Amino acid sequence: MKKIKSPGLLGFAGLLFMLTGIFCFIDPLHAYVELVRFSGLALILKGVVLQMASASSHIKFIREKRSMIVESIVDFLFGILLIFNPFMTFILYPLLIGYWILCVGLLKVVIAIIMRKQIPGWLFILGVGLIAFVFAILIINAPSTRAKDITRFIGAFFLILGAVLIYDANKLKRLHQTIDLLL
Repeated sequence: MKKIKSPGLLGFAGLLFMLTGIFCFIDPLHAYVELVRFSGLALILKGVVLQMASASSHIKFIREKRSMIVESIVDFLFGILLIFNPFMTFILYPLLIGYWILCVGLLKVVIAIIMRKQIPGWLFILGVGLIAFVFAILIINAPSTRAKDITRFIGAFFLILGAVLIYDANKLKRLHQTIDLLL
């Protein structure tokens, strides 16, 4: 089993989210087009990685495996929706990405509550789930349906999520914790 240091992994993911969020604010219309184009591929890739991670995780982590499998199925389904109908995706992107963020947020809230006794950082998972839930509601019920405004909501979500991940990476770095992953 190869150990990947979680502070570096979380910090890198946080940096990517923050850069994407900044891009959403700098050039919202161009960012909207690029988000529509690459979101489906990113979700399918994330779904495949989660499936591989769940298949290779130790048998004693049954609940973790189940949560990874459910999240990977959600990612894969939304990825398929985003890829295979590009014109409709361009029009419905706010709803599709809003409902994806809602599903992932609710899933993280449920996982955090169910596994609060097994996971020391369950409050972090709960916080990320609640942040996702709030932004999903904002995206789905946006007062303006203009791509520019929706992209700013998505950008704000990515900035906050990236900042939370970088904060957690620094916290974990101080604690010298690692995540075990088979790669």
